[in-house]
Amino acid sequence: MKCPKCGAWNAAYLPKCTQCGAPLPQKEDGPAAWEESLYKKKPSLEVTTFDEKEELSASEQKPQSDDAGFDPEELNRADLTDELEDLKKRREDGKKRIRQMKEQADRVRRSIQEAQIVRPIPESDELSAGYSGDSAAIRRRQQQKQTAYTHPDEADAPPEDDYGYFGDPAYEHPLAYDDDDPHAPIYYDGYTPDSGDQGALTDEEYMPRRVQTRPAYTEQDTRGSGKRRKSPLRIVLTVLLLLLGCGAMGIGGVLIARHFVLSQGMQVRNDNETRVELTATTVDDHPAHVITIYGRENATVYLREMQTSYVIADGKVSITVPDYMWYDTESSTFATAVETDTMDISITPYIRYSQEGDQYQLDPIEYAIDVPLSPIRLVKPTTVRADVGVSIYEVQINVEKGSTVIIDGTNVSTLIRETGNVSKNVQVLPVGDNTISISVKSKYCRENKMEVTLYRAEQDIPLELDATVLVEWNYEPISAEKYAAATAEEKAAMHIPSISGTTLPGATITVDFPHRNLEVDPNTGRFSFIPLFSQLGNNDVVIRASYEGKADSVITHTVYYMPNADIYTRRAWDLDAQYTDLVNYITMRKGTIYMGTGTITRIVSTTPQMAIMNIGNDNFEKLVMLENSSKTTWTVGTKYRIYGEAYGLYDTMPRLTVRYTYLVE
Repeated sequence: MKCPKCGAWNAAYLPKCTQCGAPLPQKEDGPAAWEESLYKKKPSLEVTTFDEKEELSASEQKPQSDDAGFDPEELNRADLTDELEDLKKRREDGKKRIRQMKEQADRVRRSIQEAQIVRPIPESDELSAGYSGDSAAIRRRQQQKQTAYTHPDEADAPPEDDYGYFGDPAYEHPLAYDDDDPHAPIYYDGYTPDSGDQGALTDEEYMPRRVQTRPAYTEQDTRGSGKRRKSPLRIVLTVLLLLLGCGAMGIGGVLIARHFVLSQGMQVRNDNETRVELTATTVDDHPAHVITIYGRENATVYLREMQTSYVIADGKVSITVPDYMWYDTESSTFATAVETDTMDISITPYIRYSQEGDQYQLDPIEYAIDVPLSPIRLVKPTTVRADVGVSIYEVQINVEKGSTVIIDGTNVSTLIRETGNVSKNVQVLPVGDNTISISVKSKYCRENKMEVTLYRAEQDIPLELDATVLVEWNYEPISAEKYAAATAEEKAAMHIPSISGTTLPGATITVDFPHRNLEVDPNTGRFSFIPLFSQLGNNDVVIRASYEGKADSVITHTVYYMPNADIYTRRAWDLDAQYTDLVNYITMRKGTIYMGTGTITRIVSTTPQMAIMNIGNDNFEKLVMLENSSKTTWTVGTKYRIYGEAYGLYDTMPRLTVRYTYLVE
């Protein structure tokens, strides 16, 4: 509210003015007069229309005085609809007019680009006093000048731009001519406004501007060259200024180059402070290398091949890189698969001394690493080539747990047992060699591939063993006398080995191995017999089928005979007590089972595993060469109790084939 005394504005709720303290008029209970007038006042309506001749006219409709005020309900909706239609029409007319104006501007622009010079030749009676003389000579001079305007010397003319002009108006003054000069060129672009163009300029209003076209420049250069000709002193000063400028630029360039060279030299000295050390180590029992880079504090080191950056702290940064990170593609994103035993590593380090500074390359870090091969141990067959007489054969290998194993094209990784053994039944055809491919990829190792050849001879007489034929026997042999004397219950509890198969009906079966109870069915060709195992280890059972008029078919079937630990260990002699007797009478003791307890001192080979054990004491050592045929893998420094049969001598040490191994705590 405005103070009536001092004119200051105050809040409406204040009783007095905050400036002078005068009382303020109180607001009336009802609305103010001006509020009522605004409420009752009807809005004025001004309509702008264009007639067909594009003459602008405006009309204003004043609101009718109505004491009742404006009532929206009394609005004539038909009139409102008409006004909306008029508004749409005016909008379309406006768009049309804007399009016409754009076309008009485009015509003006083209006419300027295509401008022509018109130089009218004055009549003799219009010549001024300065043009007195022979009229023919006057006309000739005028024609020469007109030719100079319209046909300039293009060889000396400056280059034109896209519109036929040259020069920069921001730096060059446009040519000016005296309007009283009858020889001044007149430029006419040929533009004639359309009669229907609204706001088009008339001939009097439209004055073509004088621009720097090539004819104008040539005319000005021809007529006024003396005015623009530079004096020799000005030329000399210009040359001196140019020489001084070039000299200053040269000195500046030398200073900048000197600063750059000095800075680069300092950077080289800084780089010389950086050195790299490489040491071998292990990470989780896997070989690795430690890269130590010494340098300036807070400098950033980037290893390109590893795509990682490190910051130097306390004068150095140490990076431990496991060797498998370079060849194991499953463990690293920058690894490269290799098929060789070794791999050459080259790391390119870069160093940067500040966030904004340049990055400099250091000497490459180079070293070689060993690439271990994924371990594979054949369990069945024991060699990479074997003769088989069955159509379905179980191939069994031993690998590390967690390996990826593919046998004969089938992934059997999920079938690996706790012992590491995994197997697959493969088909063996009687066509000679059957090649079975094996692929093993252990963690942190390169892939190991192996091929096993299962030979099954071509047969004129079909001869095949059952798929369930035994390949390993772990029970005590039972003689024919013992079996005959046993009761029915004892016979049922006995473990008796049996080999069975099929052949051509009417064929004769011969077994070249100790056996008993050979039975052959001449109608079906089924046969079976009981082998008598007496030799520990592998036993080759040879089976032959004969038929008149056909070549014999032969199968060699290998059975691993090893009594179970309960039976085997009861036959063992004490190796420590019998050590001297075994060395002296090795030929007689060959095949005898011994038990010894000692510590593994050295691993001689891994496939098969052979080691030296000391079964003696601190005062007197007794060394034994052992070949491991048990299910336990030995380690150096570990104490074991072993059971095995004598095989021979190795140097002066007795040699045993170990069947069972037990860890001694």
